[in-house]
Amino acid sequence: MKKISVEINGKKITKDVQDHTLLSVFIRDILSLTGTHVGCDTSQCGACTVHVDGKSIKSCTAFAVDINRSKITTIEGIVKNGK
Repeated sequence: MKKISVEINGKKITKDVQDHTLLSVFIRDILSLTGTHVGCDTSQCGACTVHVDGKSIKSCTAFAVDINRSKITTIEGIVKNGK
């Protein structure tokens, strides 16, 4: 287990995660931000795309421990008034 600290959608979070935890799993299952989806399991569809330090990445291809000390924006961080 490793402790990671991130800012996600403007909120600072520190959590323990296993080394092999995908960023998509961290976002959906650990942080309960379910707007990020894994749609294809091959990194082709882009349903898992998030912004990490201002760059778009597919969260199903990154490990959560690799984004330590980063700023992440998910779809929940973009939504305004439910839209």
